[in-house]
Amino acid sequence: MQWDDVKGPRSFFGKAPVDIYKPIEVGETVKLRSNRDEIKVKIIECHSEIIKGEVIDDSTDIGLVTFVNGDMVEFSTQHIVTLYRN
Repeated sequence: MQWDDVKGPRSFFGKAPVDIYKPIEVGETVKLRSNRDEIKVKIIECHSEIIKGEVIDDSTDIGLVTFVNGDMVEFSTQHIVTLYRN
């Protein structure tokens, strides 16, 4: 899947105050975008540049691809639109 690169600041959500400088961790949730379609993913692995996650949206169509809960995707930090902190 070709994810959009985020141009500009990333959004953060979580218990206030949210630590925006803490490294991304397994178990956190992110929002990714491809064109104008967005999907939520729970991070299950973080290795240097590559992050792997599990789709947690019910069913999302992104272009010609349909994602359902449990599908696995790979992305990098530059593709994260929103980071939901634990």
